[in-house]
Amino acid sequence: MEKHYYLVATPESLIASHLTPSDFGNYMAVGTKKNLRSQSVFFEIDPTKTDLPETYVDEKLVPYENGEPKRSVYLSIYRVFEKVPLEALTNLYLVTDDGKVLELTKSQYAQTEKKGIHLYQQYNPFSTMVASKLNPPEFIGFLTDTSKPVSVPKLFFIELQLNDLANDPTLPIKNLPYRNPAHLRECLIKLHHSEERLTKTVLRVRHSELPYRTIESGFFIGDKDNYLYYPFPTQQELETTHFSWWRSALVQHF
Repeated sequence: MEKHYYLVATPESLIASHLTPSDFGNYMAVGTKKNLRSQSVFFEIDPTKTDLPETYVDEKLVPYENGEPKRSVYLSIYRVFEKVPLEALTNLYLVTDDGKVLELTKSQYAQTEKKGIHLYQQYNPFSTMVASKLNPPEFIGFLTDTSKPVSVPKLFFIELQLNDLANDPTLPIKNLPYRNPAHLRECLIKLHHSEERLTKTVLRVRHSELPYRTIESGFFIGDKDNYLYYPFPTQQELETTHFSWWRSALVQHF
């Protein structure tokens, strides 16, 4: 059977599997007996561009006695993101809590409009929500600058919607589904009025699954030398090409 390697963000882990990305995403979200309900975000890895424990994989990644493919063999669960090189990452997959899988491919990033403030939800190495005056490439460079006392080797995050609040945090929040809008506005106003500050923590820890409908531009992963950008589909693409996934993403399945 074919081998696949996945770098999973939720929770952080490196997994070998016989399952294709679509089947693996469904398995991670709902399990084998459909008793689970959880989002999943993961990359597929090109095994030729990173070091993997091939002997261990050959020993453990074998079909079950009934011939079913092996669903998961954990290869690492600690500081995995910083050890996997960017060039080994292929496509990114977003899974809804009922197992629908959306595939994202890499693209060049180009900021389409000038924003005073961006909102970022970080996935790794921490799950902090941060408001920042820095655009995504600048934000990566800022946090991966090892000459500073506070830095990280690699950063994986997503840009979230702020709409009109990006340039004027006093405007109505409208339909943004954030849990504590008053606190968000307060953070944005403080950052907006501070000339020196570049970032402001909004939430220290993500308390729940991310509403996919809050995604703005897409996902970013990078280190001090380079970064990758995975754009999120446009609203038109979501409502046509990816309608089944999008309909699932708009509903919480309990």
